Amino acid sequence: MPTIRTIIFTLTLFLAASAITYAEEPQSVKAAYQGYIAALETRLDAQNTSSGGFLWLDQNSQRRDAVRKGEIPVQQVDTPQIPGGTIEHWIGGAFLPSATVGQVLKVDQDYANYATYYAPEIVQARLISRNGNHYQVFYRLKKHKIVTVVLDTIHDIDFVPLSTERYAVRSRSESVREVRNAGESDEKVLPEGEGLGFLWAMNSYWRVQQRGGGVYIECEVVTLARAIPFGMGALVKSTIQSFASESLANTLKAKQRAVLSSH
Repeated sequence: MPTIRTIIFTLTLFLAASAITYAEEPQSVKAAYQGYIAALETRLDAQNTSSGGFLWLDQNSQRRDAVRKGEIPVQQVDTPQIPGGTIEHWIGGAFLPSATVGQVLKVDQDYANYATYYAPEIVQARLISRNGNHYQVFYRLKKHKIVTVVLDTIHDIDFVPLSTERYAVRSRSESVREVRNAGESDEKVLPEGEGLGFLWAMNSYWRVQQRGGGVYIECEVVTLARAIPFGMGALVKSTIQSFASESLANTLKAKQRAVLSSH
């Protein structure tokens, strides 16, 4: 097992390489990410209208049993390799006993309290605008894994009613900007694409269904980060992966707490 000193040294090299080799994410990386997202959303459109295949949790009895016991399974989805970037795709789910779809929806749209519900990862949240079921929302995110990264992000969010017992949510990042020296007198929000490159884009896709004495919730998160320099693979990759996987697990737990405490 690598020591903390080794990990910090490796990450230091990674950060130095990031500062030297990337001022902004190449357009080809964005194009590859958007191509992946387009294919994913085509699959989600079919899944959302499916009578029997709506939930990922239903595709495996062990997963379904696990969430009924209070566990929160999270699984990585295979993604293509792209030059200059790293796409991470994670999926997870949870069960909220005795909850209703209405209670979950109320928490989902209560952006004024997101910094309370989802602390410490969401530091600030505010609704920018709303037009029917379309929302534009600002988040200040704080990600920590050996190093701490603060990001100002803007998301376009669509709520998709599917029936009286289920709905879907699509959240697409419109802007992701790293914040240097967050909270200090010399705080600076960097232009898009500048900084460490641990997160360039993040989309999340929620499915919510009431049945069986409660509500099943599940989410797929797809992120784009900079490529890992040669020779720094294992240690740095685990850091980038954790931004998505740990954030997803924490978000599912936090939503579960928020909804259940509102009963």
